Amino acid sequence: SGVHELAHLLTLILCGGSADSLTFSFYGLALKYSSPLSRIKEFFVILSGPAVNLILYLILKDDINLILFCLNILPVYPLDGGRILNLYSYRISNAVSKVFLVLIIILSFYMIIEYKSFSMLLIAVYLTAYSIMY
Repeated sequence: SGVHELAHLLTLILCGGSADSLTFSFYGLALKYSSPLSRIKEFFVILSGPAVNLILYLILKDDINLILFCLNILPVYPLDGGRILNLYSYRISNAVSKVFLVLIIILSFYMIIEYKSFSMLLIAVYLTAYSIMY
């Protein structure tokens, strides 16, 4: 998560923006910024986090970076995939987020039944709570 957020931060700075804060949250670090950026610059700032996870996976072959990449590109706001979709259409982003939230919730119950793993349920609860609050 640290390298992921560092990629966002470095790209933000390269695009002429500045960070407001870097905070710890339920899922790790979160970069906050309010710098006005063009849509294309915002796209690259958002994409840089998952891109660095994919690059690290391809170089190091460690599964955690592949998992972080796959999770972050999901089109669910506030994940990076949802933020990219939101750049182009809030209405579509909102609808797609809801569909994927339902799929994540279903997957989380499968993970509990099949593997006795509650991690996906925690992610589903967090994303659902976030979508309700914002």
